Amino acid sequence: MKNNIKLDTSKVGDLLELQAVCWFLEQGYEVFRNDCSCGPVDIIALNKETNEILKIDVKTITISSDGKRMHFPKLRHNQVNLGVKLLGFNKKTNTWILIDGKPESQQISF
Repeated sequence: MKNNIKLDTSKVGDLLELQAVCWFLEQGYEVFRNDCSCGPVDIIALNKETNEILKIDVKTITISSDGKRMHFPKLRHNQVNLGVKLLGFNKKTNTWILIDGKPESQQISF
């Protein structure tokens, strides 16, 4: 039975971030969340084996009406300067996509 509770966008974002934390944990990362909703980074993920540090902004991906293009919300200028990457969730395929924050990467065709 499906629950038809309508959540406001901030709660949807909170739930999506928690799902992203679980995804990174499953990939073997240590994960640190931002405690306030106004910062430029939602999640910091650390790969203990490679010492790679990812600064992540979590967003929902929108799909074009023809189903051939994904569009990510644009990162703010300060996020791009900080090297923030965008982790997008595709609700249609239930998959995550990690891209850099450069403007030319904001739309991907498939």
